[in-house]
Amino acid sequence: MIQLNIGQLLTTHFEKHRTRRAALARHMNTYTSTILRYQKSESLQTKILFELCTHLKHNFFMDIAQMLPPEYTTTQNPFEAKDQRIAQLEEELKTIKTERDVLLKVMRK
Repeated sequence: MIQLNIGQLLTTHFEKHRTRRAALARHMNTYTSTILRYQKSESLQTKILFELCTHLKHNFFMDIAQMLPPEYTTTQNPFEAKDQRIAQLEEELKTIKTERDVLLKVMRK
């Protein structure tokens, strides 16, 4: 079972990025005590977490999603473009290796 504590997730982010709670509270038009309460909460409403994501420009939902096992499905693959690019580059690499091998054979003769 995954232990999810949103308050701890926020606290870790605040410490890592040296987020000033008072500045964030002003930006969100709320009180510093409210931000501190968020940090002490195990869970938050999605709307509040979304608002924090917006103001901090950080995707906490992705952080949570990465805690889930990889076999869980999603409606959209956030890595689809990168996966396609990787497949394209692998195909190019395969072609280049083939060309290299042909050139090496020609040069040896």
